Amino acid sequence: MPMRLDRFPHLEVDAPRSPPTDEEIAAIETAVGEKLPADLLDFLAAANGGKLDYTFELPTEFRPFPLCFYSLYSTRLPHQGRAPGGLILHELEVERRLKDLRPGLLPIAADGGTSVLYVDLAPERYGRIVAYVEGLPGWDGTPEGSFVDLAPSLDEYLAALYLNTVEESKRGG
Repeated sequence: MPMRLDRFPHLEVDAPRSPPTDEEIAAIETAVGEKLPADLLDFLAAANGGKLDYTFELPTEFRPFPLCFYSLYSTRLPHQGRAPGGLILHELEVERRLKDLRPGLLPIAADGGTSVLYVDLAPERYGRIVAYVEGLPGWDGTPEGSFVDLAPSLDEYLAALYLNTVEESKRGG
């Protein structure tokens, strides 16, 4: 059943899991070496591991580039025999290995491909929303993927989302 976000009534999250436990939050904070921002904790309490099929428009030199990070990662700690994909701690480990992730970036969602949404927890950038966007020739002038700043906070990112009306089969995810 979809759940509407109290602070952002224009957003509905499909199939969220229960809120994170104190143990799960502590494990994530230990892994990243920083406390999680209040807006992220509030978001995880309502949208932990759900689907958020909304679009963010990244301004570019050519035209706005739509981004949709609809697969929200979960705080659930892995259980024996359960695939760890989509779990924040697992995705953090994978991202650090594959992208030589700089300290402080915490993956929180994906687009179904290789683009990923992060909360930046580095002290000088604390709370900013950053994305790794897999390159599409011409979208930003380079064919490679790159990190881009999206918003100063999770709240500002969520406020800028609008309903994604592209059908799943057309979106490629």
